[in-house]
Amino acid sequence: MIALITGGSSGLGFQLARLFARDGNVLLLVSENDDQLKNAGDNLKSEFPSVKIHTLCCDLSRASAATEVHKWSKQFGNVDALVNNAGFGTFGYLNDIAEEKEHAMLQLNIMSFYFLTRMFLADMEKTDGGRILNISSNTALQPVPLMSAYAATKSFVRHFSQSLHRELKSKNSNVTVTVVCPPAIHNTAFKDRAEMSDVRTFSSFLSATAEEVAKDAYEGMMKGKELVIAGKVLRNTRWLNKLLPEFIVSKILWRELKRKSSQ
Repeated sequence: MIALITGGSSGLGFQLARLFARDGNVLLLVSENDDQLKNAGDNLKSEFPSVKIHTLCCDLSRASAATEVHKWSKQFGNVDALVNNAGFGTFGYLNDIAEEKEHAMLQLNIMSFYFLTRMFLADMEKTDGGRILNISSNTALQPVPLMSAYAATKSFVRHFSQSLHRELKSKNSNVTVTVVCPPAIHNTAFKDRAEMSDVRTFSSFLSATAEEVAKDAYEGMMKGKELVIAGKVLRNTRWLNKLLPEFIVSKILWRELKRKSSQ
């Protein structure tokens, strides 16, 4: 099987790459950081000497990037598994965040994600087989102040993915779409890029490791699940979000999003 993973050089993407490599798949890793791609390839080769890896350095926040990735992948054959993992977040009051940064995030998290899914889905439908794994977020489960645009992008990922899953099921397709909603993942570059390194949520009881989320996501994708709530604690407490009054959920969220210095 050939697996293409965006954002596959570090964090959650790298941990997913490890699981695909463990099971003997060919890896196509896409990332905007050439040094990280090289390090990821070296580390995967060290752990799994027989794994075949191809890499592409590409900034997916560019409008033409999805087409470039799709074209590049063709030289290796049909992609059997697409993992849309690349993405980044912004944090703060809307008009305090640079417009250019939010625009790049919207392009990456929504438009590039959309076109990658659409193009590779078309290929998979032609061969009547394939798996698509889309990484959303627990921010897609409710409104999130201070992350309004980011949470909206992840809501798009979730609803788009679940709708596609049901469309394909109605056609008796052998292509599956799985969407994953993880909690905050500590020890990844996400919090630094979002300027959230001192925000409480990454060290709260709900947070999870990249290894834990990758395991939940990979297993869910292989089973063809529609939605995966990743992280044991988030999964076991999700019912509270449905039962608690909205004002209490809002208070919990505000507490999670406080900077440690302000507590």
